Amino acid sequence: MDLDLTPTELRVLCALLEKEATTPDQYPLSTTALRAACNQKTSRDPVTEFTDAEVETTVVALRERGAVRSLKPSGSRGWKHRHTLDEVLPLTAPEMALLTVLGLRGPQTPGEIRQRTERIHAFDSVEEVDASLQDLLNRPDPLAKNLGREPGQSQDRWTHCLDSAAQTSEQGRQRVMAAEFAALHESGFFALPNPWDLFSARAMEAAGARAVATSSSALATVLGKQDYEIERAELIDHVTLLTANLNIPVHVDGERLFPEEQGGIAETVRLLANAGAAGVSIEDYDSTSDAIIDLPSARAAVAEAAQACEQNHMLLTARCESHLYANPLLDDTVERLSTYADAGAGCVYAPGLTSVEDIERIVQDVNAPVNVLALANAPDNEMLELIGVRRASTGSRLFQTVQNAMVDATTAFLRNHAP
Repeated sequence: MDLDLTPTELRVLCALLEKEATTPDQYPLSTTALRAACNQKTSRDPVTEFTDAEVETTVVALRERGAVRSLKPSGSRGWKHRHTLDEVLPLTAPEMALLTVLGLRGPQTPGEIRQRTERIHAFDSVEEVDASLQDLLNRPDPLAKNLGREPGQSQDRWTHCLDSAAQTSEQGRQRVMAAEFAALHESGFFALPNPWDLFSARAMEAAGARAVATSSSALATVLGKQDYEIERAELIDHVTLLTANLNIPVHVDGERLFPEEQGGIAETVRLLANAGAAGVSIEDYDSTSDAIIDLPSARAAVAEAAQACEQNHMLLTARCESHLYANPLLDDTVERLSTYADAGAGCVYAPGLTSVEDIERIVQDVNAPVNVLALANAPDNEMLELIGVRRASTGSRLFQTVQNAMVDATTAFLRNHAP
């Protein structure tokens, strides 16, 4: 079923969903009863003033899409209407309740949703609401979106992804961020810090960052995992939270873009675009075999990612990991990065390079913007800009700095207050 609903279609469909659960003895609904359900003054945002004719026209449109069925009971003078959403879209009872309330009342916190769904489906806890919202978010075509927290709130707000206005708005914002990120690569130099959570991302934006990039190793540590143990759904959740709360582009450390997951590389790129990402990277190191991937296979993966990024308005960065996991000749690095650029990468990156001469060789010999990892013994940003590097990222370095400072401060605190 096409879920690109108009606001009127959304209201009619969700009113049917609600009344099926709350007034089953009066269901299916006549056109007049359905109009009254849509135009309720309570439990609706916004309040509407539909006419019977508008409701009838909308019912016809929903019937054509397979979401509504109309019937004329024996002895009845008018048609009655019921939804068939459960026939065209596999939804659990909790998921149906969530979409009903979100469709009727707009963005809400899990606590508000739990209270307002009580007559439709009784959730035992806010955590159960959260789990069902995550299930909707993690579908191949997400049906819910986390909007983050508003000032003064202790919970994130959620919305549905059923109507055309919401979809167009989110797609438009992602494309604006992607265009801004791509423009940063056209000339000059910019610094790309790597946050590990929403707090650090907001702090970087406040400090003047023009864009930020996630760090797979830092995120793994925050989640109590080792590098390369992050699941695709966890990465999507992380990116969704950042993009919903920042006004600058977010680039994603995608590792190998989860080729083993359903839909593979292309689906991962699509999910990240839906989450609001402006760019993503793919690397040629396979953690399962602890080896650099052979060049033909790596090139094929980059080409697949580049095509998916083009379709989803994202910039692709291709990474050669040899300097972190092997001891290659620079010629091999140049060959790999040149191959990735030819395969469609919009930026190239060989983390671990520290020599000005080596970095300058990459800039001169590879036909693509170059990213450099800002290691302690690497050239500073002024020098990188001078030799033509387009951007510098921090990787997990900032996270490790904060982590070490926290350990030192905690140790000092415990010593000063030891019994």
